[in-house]
Amino acid sequence: MYKNKRVAVIGLGVSGFAAARLLKKVGAKVRVTEASSNKDILDKKGILERKGIKVEVGGHCEKFIKDSELLVTSPGVDSTSLPLRFARKNQIPVIDETEFAWTLCPGKVIAVSGTNGKTTVVSLLGEIFKKAKKGGIVCGNIGNPFSSAIAKCRKNSLIILEISSFQLERIKNFRPKIAVLLNIAFDHLDRHQSFLTYQRTKARLFLNQKSDDYAVLNQDDAGISPLLPCIKANKVFFSMKKRPEKGLLAKKDWIISNLSGEEQKIFDLKEAILQGQHNVENYLAAASVALLCKIPLSVIKRAFTEFYPLPHRLEFVKRINEVTYIDDSKATNVSAAKAALSSFPAGRIILILGGRDKGCSFSPLKKIVGEKVKTLILLGEAKERIKSQLKNVPIRKVNSLEEAVKLGKKLAKPGDFVLLSPACSSFDMFIDYKQRGNVFKRAVQNLS
Repeated sequence: MYKNKRVAVIGLGVSGFAAARLLKKVGAKVRVTEASSNKDILDKKGILERKGIKVEVGGHCEKFIKDSELLVTSPGVDSTSLPLRFARKNQIPVIDETEFAWTLCPGKVIAVSGTNGKTTVVSLLGEIFKKAKKGGIVCGNIGNPFSSAIAKCRKNSLIILEISSFQLERIKNFRPKIAVLLNIAFDHLDRHQSFLTYQRTKARLFLNQKSDDYAVLNQDDAGISPLLPCIKANKVFFSMKKRPEKGLLAKKDWIISNLSGEEQKIFDLKEAILQGQHNVENYLAAASVALLCKIPLSVIKRAFTEFYPLPHRLEFVKRINEVTYIDDSKATNVSAAKAALSSFPAGRIILILGGRDKGCSFSPLKKIVGEKVKTLILLGEAKERIKSQLKNVPIRKVNSLEEAVKLGKKLAKPGDFVLLSPACSSFDMFIDYKQRGNVFKRAVQNLS
């Protein structure tokens, strides 16, 4: 399929790096172009060049890609970039790294998307399949590119793929056996321009599914409802409000399924490690997939009771002088921060909010901030816009996360929580949300 084909990889992040190596392995004539140039990029450049791959960094040049028969893009590459404009002008096909890896994957794909909860659900599924000895391979947007997982894939492999809206933009034939859509809330409007475009991009998850595939859907989510008529796959719903015709319901501390034709208790939520309404939805989604894959109930229960929160997702950091510090750096949008706040008692939170603005309104936080938050500590590029929209609680502004942690300690009383749940991306001050979370944790440790 790719042997001797001239393929240009656009972007040299983890996805582009993995795609370039896989393309070389399958015999393509591959070259890579990357707009930036830093130590990490230069290290990757050196590795690829030693494999005989041509690499351009520090900018894109039409001449470098002019003979390409196919472009494979990293998720972060915007449609306005020079290589994609050149491809449109010259009618060169463009696919995402996810689509490329899928064409070489012999196993069955379980794809999980949504504004929030993706990483938790794929990690839960990875734990379930590990305990069931099903050999599930967790990859995708979670940090292990799909292309890197291909070497391990066999015909009976189950690939548990976290997939973002950026990765769905350029799929063509990608067809997961089970597609899971957790929720759709306002996010990434700086990239997608409108909520409708964002919805339509998420809907591409189901684009190529047939009637013998499965779509697992959040029945309670208003953002998902308009997409239902376009989905051809078997629909399995999960809900916390109303019993689905076919699916799972959370009711009186139990997850209950009617997939077998009669009600069946699956899991007692009083035994759950993960807390909060959003995590009940995550359990429901993971249990739905597990049941569709015929995983025994005993395995599902064991996985749910032994799975601990992932780093930077409402992660307990430390308790100092009866004040609890929580790292929720992964809350990179308003709906995630709102879900985090709902997990805490009223009036006891010192909330650290802010970062790079993604074009979404912060007004949906106003009510819950008024109920839960004692003081807002704002930082980053978005702090002035946040201040203009959330005026119902005391606000303090800082210039660094370390300063925010020190101020949090000063303002907090015994029984309070200092919560980092930024509702913004991290790219104004940090490489990613992980670095932001680690800086927060280090600053907390330095308090004592």
